[in-house]
Order: sequence, then structure tokens, then C-alpha cells
Amino acid sequence: MQAFQTMQTNDFQQMDPGDEKLFVQFYMGSLRNQEKSETEGRPVFDAIPFVKILVPGDKSTLIDTIADANHKRRFAKMWSQFQQNQAQDISGTPLRDWPAITRAQADELNYLNILTVEQLATVADVYGAKIMGIHDLKRKAQAYLEQAKDSAFATKMADENAALRKELETQKAEIKRLSDMFEQAVKGRTHDDGTGTRANSSG
Repeated sequence: MQAFQTMQTNDFQQMDPGDEKLFVQFYMGSLRNQEKSETEGRPVFDAIPFVKILVPGDKSTLIDTIADANHKRRFAKMWSQFQQNQAQDISGTPLRDWPAITRAQADELNYLNILTVEQLATVADVYGAKIMGIHDLKRKAQAYLEQAKDSAFATKMADENAALRKELETQKAEIKRLSDMFEQAVKGRTHDDGTGTRANSSG
């Protein structure tokens, strides 16, 4: 699977409108150095960073060019990861791991640069027109994401409630422990006073 990075909401600040839907990959490529090649009498290439940009759903659009200052600004997070030799992996649920579609459908969508459920849910209609049954697939993807969001919220609430119940049980146990200690202390003082009184009377 190709290593591209889908943008997250907090990555949009420096991007141009629409960039958040793109797949972006920086990589180290090579460019022939004509001057050095002529001087050395052999092909000489310089290693320089390139950027590859794909539009989900549009197989015909591919930008593969030398990374310039504008690319580094627009895709700052991916550029930083590239500089730090970090993997520029896909962020999202891979279509091939999504049981709602067949492997053939996943392969067809992957061919059109649609690699995740998130990208399928938001693919532009103009590109989706090339895919048979795209509207039904988009609805499935959108419903899946909404259900996952609701499920995550329910799980979070259940975990918080369980933690709260545990905290209350701990507090109840501590209160009972302190109450028992207080009761024992009161009984001990009462027993001592009674003994002392009987001792004074017999004297």
C-alpha cells in the first residue's frame, strides 16, 4: 500500500482550500545535474526532495514534482515527518480492512486513489461518477463513521461511569473504615471509664 498522509483538522491552518482532501507524499528523488554530467563525462544526479500529490477518486490527476517552498508550507506536517524520517502513513480506516465492501471494490477504489473509509465518505461526486454504485458506498461509509463515532462516545461514557462507580465504592469503603475506627475508639473510652468508676467505688 502506498504511504500517503491524510490531513487532520488541526493541519489545515497553512493549507490552501481543498488541500485537506489530498493524499501527499514527500520522497527523496534524483535530478540530473547537466553541468556536472558534462564536466565528469558521465551521468551525474543530485538527490533532492520531491512531492507526489493525488486527488482521491481522480486517477488521471497526479502531481509528481520537485518540492518547493510552497509545498513545504502547505503540507508542513508531512514535510516535517519526511525530514525526521518518519513514516508518512495513511491516517484512517483502510478500505481493505473494512468488511462492508468486497476486496474487488476495495481494489477498484484503491486504484482511484481512495484508500480509506474517510476518503470514500467525502469523495467528490465529480470523481465518484466513475465508480459504479458510488452513492451507496458513500452512504455506507458515512453511516459507518457516524456509528463508530457514536460507539466511541458510548464506550467513553461507559468507561467514565465505571471509573466513577469504582471511585464511589472506594470512598464508601474508606468511610466505613473510618466509621469502624471511630466506633472502636468510642467503645474503648467507654470501657476505660467504667473500669475506672468501679475502681474508685471500691476504694
